[in-house]
Amino acid sequence: MPFRLTWEPPHGVYREYFGDVSIDQRKQSFDLICGDSRFDDLRYSITDYLAVQRYEISPTSTAENAAFHLAALATNPRIVIAAVATRPDILATIREFIAYGFTSAPYEVFDTLEAARAWLAQAREPVAGA
Repeated sequence: MPFRLTWEPPHGVYREYFGDVSIDQRKQSFDLICGDSRFDDLRYSITDYLAVQRYEISPTSTAENAAFHLAALATNPRIVIAAVATRPDILATIREFIAYGFTSAPYEVFDTLEAARAWLAQAREPVAGA
């Protein structure tokens, strides 16, 4: 599997893509996150694309992926999203995803994981009791 999910205490998930990543595999990672019992408590998501070798893209899949976020963010509107990417094709896909306007969550892109984590530390909503 060309992705790894790491649930970070207390309320985050770090998704790392590597190697050759297909549209179906990206959908599978999304479904695993949203279907996990921890999803309702999730406050941030980081997706790291730095180790991707091949990234399957289609305009239809980008639109579908954006639309899938409607239900997920309606269920849990407190999520803050960060991506770590430098490849032009991945950056263009992320910009297209955001342009659809299906996600109201704060969503930023960074060229390092450290920069993403620094932004998340300031951007995410504090969780009572955490």
